[in-house]
Amino acid sequence: MSHSQESRSNSEKISEKKAIQLLKKEGCNRRVIEHCKAVSREALKMARKLKRKGFRIDVDFVKTASMLHDIGRSKTHGIRHGIEGARILKKHPKYARVCRTHIGAGIDRKEAKRLKLPAGDYTPKTLEEKIIAHADNTIDGSKVVKIEETIRAYEKKLGKNHSATLKIRELSDYINKRVKG
Repeated sequence: MSHSQESRSNSEKISEKKAIQLLKKEGCNRRVIEHCKAVSREALKMARKLKRKGFRIDVDFVKTASMLHDIGRSKTHGIRHGIEGARILKKHPKYARVCRTHIGAGIDRKEAKRLKLPAGDYTPKTLEEKIIAHADNTIDGSKVVKIEETIRAYEKKLGKNHSATLKIRELSDYINKRVKG
């Protein structure tokens, strides 16, 4: 590995302890931090199950990235918190990408434009990103909830059969098929 590759990979790795320090440094409140810890615990369970089933997955990355997924809530609790989190973590592109892609089950280009977000695709692509988005959908505050509760909340807010709700169900099915399959 060249020196530049080594320093680049070193800048990418963030420990769990460092993640908590970053959340606090950015000004995330106790509820956000507890939520992030709960999402991390659920994501870690899923990642470990998938790893045992033979999926190639970076369990340590899932643990830390899920801890940082809501760091942007230090700036806003609106839909732009994913963008704010990515901005905060811009020196750590893989972690920044999790911030950008974890909302619901992701936001495609068309929906991003409708929501007046910067142009782009905010959809989780890697298995790690999908696990974190799904784990986030199974946590309300710091409590584990059934995905149906999350879907009902989205339906109440956005209406039945909204694309966001359908994507959450698809993502849930995708992860559960692999975890249980």
